[in-house]
Amino acid sequence: MSGQVVNNFSLNVLGGYTAGTNGVEIGGLFNIDKKEVKYFQAAGILNVDGGKMKGFQVAGINNTVLDTSYGFQAAGINNLVKGKFAGFQVGGIYNHVADSVKGVQAAGVANFARRKLSGAQFAGVGNISNKETDGVQIAGVFNYSKKLRGVQIGLINVADTSAGYSIGLINIIIKGYHKLSFSTNEIVNVNAAFKTGNSRLYSILQAGVNAGSSNRVYSFGYGLGSELNLNKKKTLSLNPELTSQYL
Repeated sequence: MSGQVVNNFSLNVLGGYTAGTNGVEIGGLFNIDKKEVKYFQAAGILNVDGGKMKGFQVAGINNTVLDTSYGFQAAGINNLVKGKFAGFQVGGIYNHVADSVKGVQAAGVANFARRKLSGAQFAGVGNISNKETDGVQIAGVFNYSKKLRGVQIGLINVADTSAGYSIGLINIIIKGYHKLSFSTNEIVNVNAAFKTGNSRLYSILQAGVNAGSSNRVYSFGYGLGSELNLNKKKTLSLNPELTSQYL
């Protein structure tokens, strides 16, 4: 089909180009629509929409929407939305939204939201919310958000500023909590701990050695802590911490 608005139902053995679709569009290989697409679109390889997409869109390899998208989007490899996205987005490898996301992004490798994320990102490797996150980021390796107002869970979590929680082995809040402390005890007489995150929740990486002893002991460990201010001037605080060390 070419150069027309398709209503109700369109079945293309290989593929087709239409001005727009309001109904059901199924292409054996591809669907290309110049304008808005509503309700349902499926293709064996790819879907390309020049206007808005509202509804259910699924492709074996790629979905591309050059405007905003609302609804459910699933692709075997990647999804690309040039405008805003609201709904549920599933990509076998990668999801990319060039504006804001309101909903869920789930990918085998990585998710990217250029502006605000309101919802959740789940990825096997990494998530990037380039402006603000008001929700959850969960990844196998790393999460990044410029401004965090939610929760990050990953091996490495990075944010410029944070009013939320980062849970992982390494949590870096660039404009946040950074402290280096030293201590001693009867087993390991020289201990150093690096604390990073924010005052709500920070991670602790620590190491120590029993220096000057023939019976040398080394230690390393990890922990979590929080800073509770006891006065308005923040000159007195209580730091409950939970740590574990291996000798």
